[in-house]
Amino acid sequence: MAELSLWLDSYDDIYSDFDSRHYLKRRISEDFIDELRMSLKYRADNPDRLLLLLPAQLRNAEIEKAILSSIKEQLRDRLQISNEKRKRTWLQGLKLLISGMLLMAADAFIVYKATYLNSLLKVILEPASWFTIWTGLDVLIYDYRKVKAETDFYKCLHQLHIHFKDISS
Repeated sequence: MAELSLWLDSYDDIYSDFDSRHYLKRRISEDFIDELRMSLKYRADNPDRLLLLLPAQLRNAEIEKAILSSIKEQLRDRLQISNEKRKRTWLQGLKLLISGMLLMAADAFIVYKATYLNSLLKVILEPASWFTIWTGLDVLIYDYRKVKAETDFYKCLHQLHIHFKDISS
């Protein structure tokens, strides 16, 4: 069983400093998420457990139960949002690629009719089709890769079994 451990000074290290609500409603801190991201980045294996290490005198079982529930819920929400973003990015790239190909087909059709208006349309459609195709490919190859990496990160976090543990243990 591979595990990932993070040391906490208090429960507040998990949450945003700007959110003063109860643990059940507070947002996870971006610093906490970034720390998890950095901790996972250089690992060869995906851990299946996250241990949140805390001084024994600060631990409270009831608060920890609420925090674990809150963290799991927020990670699930972030995974759903990331999945939706991944699907939108894929569809956007596909739509641009297909639109570019349709513009190119229209441009090819116009070539056979030699009139001034057709020549003007060709001058407009040809660069537009290439631009649209390249933009669609850029979205499909580069933007999608970034969004998929984010989705994979949240999927990994969502699958973790999270536990609190005494630092001294």
